Amino acid sequence: MAQINKMDKQARAAYLEDHYGKNIIPLSAAEQSMIGTEQTEILLFYKKETSISKLKESLLKTIEHYNLFSSRLIMIDDHQFALQYCTDGFVINVLPSIDETFDHIDIEDIKKMMVRVKTLPGEPLFAVTGIPIKDGVFGGISCSHAISDGISIMLFLFSWMCIIEGKNIPLPSNQRLFKGKPVSFEEIDKALIPPLSELSQEIQNRVKASDIKTYSKREYFTLEFLNQIKNQARMENEEYILSNNQIITSYLLKKYHKHILPKTDKIFLKHPISIRDVNPDIDPLYIGNAVFVHLIEFTKNEIDSLSIPQLAFRMKQSIKNIRNENFTKEISYFSKHGLEIRTDLYKKYPASSIDTDIVASNMTHLSDFESFGFSSNIGSIIHMAMPYYKTSFIMLKEKSDTIFAEITSLYPIP
Repeated sequence: MAQINKMDKQARAAYLEDHYGKNIIPLSAAEQSMIGTEQTEILLFYKKETSISKLKESLLKTIEHYNLFSSRLIMIDDHQFALQYCTDGFVINVLPSIDETFDHIDIEDIKKMMVRVKTLPGEPLFAVTGIPIKDGVFGGISCSHAISDGISIMLFLFSWMCIIEGKNIPLPSNQRLFKGKPVSFEEIDKALIPPLSELSQEIQNRVKASDIKTYSKREYFTLEFLNQIKNQARMENEEYILSNNQIITSYLLKKYHKHILPKTDKIFLKHPISIRDVNPDIDPLYIGNAVFVHLIEFTKNEIDSLSIPQLAFRMKQSIKNIRNENFTKEISYFSKHGLEIRTDLYKKYPASSIDTDIVASNMTHLSDFESFGFSSNIGSIIHMAMPYYKTSFIMLKEKSDTIFAEITSLYPIP
């Protein structure tokens, strides 16, 4: 390692200059902040009778089709990181079959069996775990935020499903990052892959933070309850036309804020904003990270004094204020390496600004394959999480008449 560390910057610069824009892509400031954090995680269940070999073959075709998930993080200079295109940037793991049916499986046990990526230089950034059972296959997906956001993963899953089902696969966006063929692992300059001990203290602290135990609490909501709140909202104000997501988030905020942060006067909710469907310059099928994070601030007095419809309407107005074309064009632009968020964004738009805040992105429609145009007999998405939003509300549809919301926190919930 001593010899590797002595590699002079001139040789390193020459290597980067030769590969710049081909196989090495520098991370944006926002993407660099994700190194060492936890990953996007999805657990799905595919119940149509299909061989593991076919599922694996179709997965490899999808990875090759999008030419992205074979990327790995490397260190190109002091405190500077990039994506190196290589064939071993993803891993596939097929575990032994479990002699049980879906109805008798503990989902928490399945989640513990998933192989997870570490979002660190030299490590794979995309992992799939296959777990066969009697009446189907669980697929656990772990993906670094450094190479894609949740929407990208959903587009990737859609393409994977198209290949499995023999349907036409969507063409990759022309704005995708990697367009050439991958380089093999043997060609990687290993001097650019440092151990954790050589990373900055900031990144080491993120890794340590990801090991902190989190606590979760589930709440179930019937459609009857949600409709009752919607009727109450319209009685309070005819403008209060609210979504299930906004209502559930407001309800959980009122119920749990004292338990989550009992000693604070303010609570910030942190959520991702996808700009694919707002900025017309961005291809909706863009595979990569097209998300920025925004905050909304609530004081304890506001949470206690405002009704659920009032809290929910403020969230709705926040979404309306932030989701406009001019704003997204002002904060982002396309370089030859993909979408970039301007680094001076928060100087003009403070993260806690009430005028530009946002709190919810409705993910309830992502919980079943029918939203992708496939029949319900194929399977369902069981779990979805973006853990680096440490205090978050994750909503999935479990049954036709029931929605459950899961609140996750670094703090114990009594």
